[in-house]
Amino acid sequence: MLLNRAFAMLNHTILRVRVPFSGTRLPSQPKPILIATAVTDVAATSSSTKPNISELAKMAQVRISEQEAADWAPKINSVLGWFGQLQSVDVEGVDPVIHAYSEGNRLRPDEASHNSARTQLIFQAPQMENMYVRVPKTAGGEGQRGDAVGAALAKVAASATPVAADATVASRMAAAAAIPVTAVGSSSEPGAHKEAVHALDIRVGRIVSCERHPDAESLYVEKIDVGEPEPRTIVSGLVKYVPLEAMQDRLVVVICNLKPRNMRGIKSFGMLLAASDEPHVLVEPLVPPPGARPGERVWFGEDAQQPAAADAKVVDRKKYWEAVQPLLRTNGDCVATLAMGPGGKAVGMNTSSGPIRSASLTGARIA
Repeated sequence: MLLNRAFAMLNHTILRVRVPFSGTRLPSQPKPILIATAVTDVAATSSSTKPNISELAKMAQVRISEQEAADWAPKINSVLGWFGQLQSVDVEGVDPVIHAYSEGNRLRPDEASHNSARTQLIFQAPQMENMYVRVPKTAGGEGQRGDAVGAALAKVAASATPVAADATVASRMAAAAAIPVTAVGSSSEPGAHKEAVHALDIRVGRIVSCERHPDAESLYVEKIDVGEPEPRTIVSGLVKYVPLEAMQDRLVVVICNLKPRNMRGIKSFGMLLAASDEPHVLVEPLVPPPGARPGERVWFGEDAQQPAAADAKVVDRKKYWEAVQPLLRTNGDCVATLAMGPGGKAVGMNTSSGPIRSASLTGARIA
């Protein structure tokens, strides 16, 4: 530890010179080296080949005994002597072997590449939370999956076997995208997804007030009327996408039975739903139709009858929102839809006054 501290100090106290090895024979007698020592009033510089190890330890804030100082002195003095020999090497005219940066030798490309099959892969993902994919637990450690996505991926893996060795990653991803994809688990588990959808308490809300989060530049703190005696406090990351004045007194769509989350010191009691393009550059809060009432619970498809929503603890424990969110998209008419039922048929998100939409985004994910 003392030796490490000594090296760190020497890096600051000895003239810093990076020397490429040139094969030059070092002189047999080391020259004296300069070691800067701290004093109370001024910084003094002394010339010595054998520093006081106890003083060196004191400067490094390391407590050692006199015996340890005596035991370590030969090794430390040897290292310091080696540094002194480096000081005497003549490096004039020697070019460095490696340049950290040059126009012809860049360590990494400056431009990011776009994955053309990203949309298909995200759509096949079993569960997503914001921009992250939730990886399901494997059964029996075998990594086998029984849902439609698992079968599709297995088919891709099987078809990849005879592909030539020089096949590109893009071609294999294109093969995966060519497989007909239905909504996740929609054909095998329609009942399970209906249960998850009906468990969510998604309501129309009206923003009563909105202000910037005092401790987070990207967050709004909203008070939203969702038909309860008091407005709910909900925190949303929409500062970069929606001006503050546009947030005031607007109709929105809110999930009301999610587990409360602490957002930089302010607890959020729900989530405001918004549509987002794939690069997450454009984000638009979902827009209920004119005439929709705050507190009105929305539904999907034609049947407006729904069972009672589940408690927030049940929604959190059974991951109902994580199961439903990947199935939500806007269609070509900007209507918010849910891919549910045989074949992954998309059904609209509705209120008593009509469907819920995005202002302009088509084919956008909803979260």
